[in-house]
Amino acid sequence: MNNGVAIAFAVIFVLVGLIGLVLFKEARTHRFWRQLVAENNVEAIRDIMAGEIERWRTQRPPKGISAAVWAGVQGMELITANAKYVHLTTSAEPEFRLVEGKQSQVATSLDTARATTALLLEMVFYDVPNFRPDVTRVDIYTAFRDASGSAVPTPILSVTAERDDAMYVDWDEEPRVVIDEFASTYTLSDSGEAQPIALPEEDPALAEFEPDPAPAAASENSGNPHSG
Repeated sequence: MNNGVAIAFAVIFVLVGLIGLVLFKEARTHRFWRQLVAENNVEAIRDIMAGEIERWRTQRPPKGISAAVWAGVQGMELITANAKYVHLTTSAEPEFRLVEGKQSQVATSLDTARATTALLLEMVFYDVPNFRPDVTRVDIYTAFRDASGSAVPTPILSVTAERDDAMYVDWDEEPRVVIDEFASTYTLSDSGEAQPIALPEEDPALAEFEPDPAPAAASENSGNPHSG
């Protein structure tokens, strides 16, 4: 074997070793964060969610998602998060486009709210690394005018979705169809416009969830909870 071949084998060996080390460390990091979630470490869970929310706020909207819907995604706020449950809130407004030279409404505030909610549910259930909540709730607000003419944020839609039900949902369906697969609260006027609603009471068993006692995770380097 000449020197060139020996050097090539050495380089390959080193590269394979480095790749294996990276994969091992990444797998260990994922195990670490999943263990923290299983123990209902709320601080770790909120860190995971905060990282994903920040990523969604800075990324470009996926193809086919309107600017009004993506604004709702970027404006979301985390209310509650634990090992079983995530509660989010955001806002939705009507969507207008230039049609034949005139600004025309192409979506009501409820249309935008439905589409935003369907997208958020899918993202929380399937896009968050190291965290798989059983239940996700999304509350959507829009601006209504009070007696003085001031815009007041008012809830128009609340959806609570369970992962077991989400498994059977066709996420490519219209948002109206998707959210009606879950526990949805909204009211329409005779003209089909959204009306203010009273938000459902939050289930204390979800908001104050405590997991069964489990052995503490072995101490490991935490790494980055948002990788992978």
